[in-house]
Amino acid sequence: MLYNPNLEDIKRRMMAYWAREALERCCVSITVNKPDYESIGRHNFYYDAEGADKRARYNFEHQYRFGETLAFHFPYFGTSIAEYLGCRANRVPLTTWFDHWMTDEPDISQIGFLRPDIFQKQKETIGRMLELSRDDYMVTVSDNAGLVDALAEVRGPEELLVDMLTEPEFVEESVQRLLPIYKQTQEELFRLVQDNNQGHAILWQLWAPKRLAQMQCDLSVMISNEMFNRFVMPELEELTSFLDYPLYHMDGMEQIRHLDSLLSLKNLRAIQWSKVDGQPRSVEFIPVFQKIQKAGKCLVMKVEARDVEKLLDNLSCRGLQLIILGIETPEEASEMMKLVEKHSKDRG
Repeated sequence: MLYNPNLEDIKRRMMAYWAREALERCCVSITVNKPDYESIGRHNFYYDAEGADKRARYNFEHQYRFGETLAFHFPYFGTSIAEYLGCRANRVPLTTWFDHWMTDEPDISQIGFLRPDIFQKQKETIGRMLELSRDDYMVTVSDNAGLVDALAEVRGPEELLVDMLTEPEFVEESVQRLLPIYKQTQEELFRLVQDNNQGHAILWQLWAPKRLAQMQCDLSVMISNEMFNRFVMPELEELTSFLDYPLYHMDGMEQIRHLDSLLSLKNLRAIQWSKVDGQPRSVEFIPVFQKIQKAGKCLVMKVEARDVEKLLDNLSCRGLQLIILGIETPEEASEMMKLVEKHSKDRG
C-alpha cells in the first residue's frame, strides 16, 4: 500500500494492542506537516469522491507519519443512521446536523428504513472513493454510530428525554427496530472496504482484521445511569456481539457515571476517551483510565505532547494507543518516540 509502506508492522502492533500484549512501547500516532504543507482547515468532502481523493493524496505526500499512523480517508456524511430514518441533512464544511421530523406524538409505526436511497448513494460514493484510492490508502466506513442518538435526531433531544419518562416503551421498541437497519447497512459497508483495507480501520488510528466500529451515545450526558442501563445498554449489548472489535466513544467527563455499565460489557474491546473543550486535561482523569485498563479493556485517546510522560508513568502500555498532538517537526516526533519507549511499562 503506497501510503502505508509499514502496514505489516502496524498490523502486527495493532493485533498486540487488541490482545493487550506488552511490547517495548504502547501504540502511538504522530502526524507532522512538511514545511510546504498548505492547510484547508477542517473540511468534509461528503459526496465529492474526486475532491476527497485529491486532498487525501496531498495530505499523505505532505506529512510525516510516525508510529502506527495510518493513511486513510474517512467518508463523513453525518453521525448516526438518522438520514436513513427520514431526517433531512444540513451539511456545512465542518459538520452535519439533521432536522427533527417526528415532532408531535411518538409513533412507533413510522420508525423504519425510510430512505434506503440515501444509504445506496453513500455506498456508491464510498465505492468510488475505493476505486480512486487504487489500494494506495485506506477508505474507512462512514460514521453510523449511535442508535439512541439517531432516535434523538428523529424526535429532537428534548422530546426524546421526555419520551424516556412518559413513553419508555416507544424508546425501547424504536431501538429494537433500528438494530437490524444498522446491522444490514454496516455489514454491507464492511464487505465493501474489507479487501482494500486488509481489514477495517476507524478514525482513532486503529486497525483490526474484522468488523471494527465505534458505538456511542452522546445523549447519555443528559441522563442518569439508571436510564442509561434501560435505554442504551440493550443497544450496546447487541452491537458488542455483532461487531468483532467494538469500541465505545466516551465523550467527556459527564459519561464517567456510566463507566461501570460500559465495563460490564463482556465483548467490549476498547474505550476511546474524548476531551471536551472546557474540560480538564486528560492527566486529570488518570484514575478513570487505570480503572478501564484494570477491567481488561483497551484505551485510545488524543493527548497533548506535554502530558505523555505523566500518562505513561501511570498507565500500562498494554492495550494503549496515544494520538499525540502538538508535535511540529520530525525532530520533535523522533524525540517523542524515544520518550514513549522509555516510559512505556507493563503495569499489568
